[in-house]
Amino acid sequence: MRYPVMTEKHLAERWQVSLKTLQRWRLDSEGPVWHKLFRHVRYHEADVLEFERRGAQHLMTLLGINREFKPADEDVGEAFDAQGGRYLTAKDIAEAASLPIHIFQDRAERERKQIPHLMLGGNLRFSLRAILDWEMTNSVLGNAAAAVVEEADAPAEPPAPAKRWYELVREQDRERFDSAP
Repeated sequence: MRYPVMTEKHLAERWQVSLKTLQRWRLDSEGPVWHKLFRHVRYHEADVLEFERRGAQHLMTLLGINREFKPADEDVGEAFDAQGGRYLTAKDIAEAASLPIHIFQDRAERERKQIPHLMLGGNLRFSLRAILDWEMTNSVLGNAAAAVVEEADAPAEPPAPAKRWYELVREQDRERFDSAP
């Protein structure tokens, strides 16, 4: 099943660049157009292919080749395979759309984010086409200001591990016995 929206990890693997490179490009307003779906960075396949086409055309112009670049795989319109019309479980749709499964499983989250779904005989199901339409409607075009906020949200270093019970008891005992005059 092919979903025409990529995560930054997918794009980094496609272009063989690091995630930090893509993040820096977003900060510098370079690279392909990107979108935010809530807190998730997303790249629409059509935007990625257009960026690749423009880059290849620029390179061909520099090399003195006077013809238009046409990529071999320009089948963006047909993004769904033969199974694109069937209904999927929350696990399958989360995997196909590269989104966290809890937004599909949690009823309150589905209602808050207005995620299209069906209850078929008590079973929760999703349509890939409906989820793609929902994502396109709810994603916001990214900009450098949003990239700065995104970088600021990321913790610089992981938090210190929680103290164990015996460490807390030692501290309490030390405070109790050391505080005597």
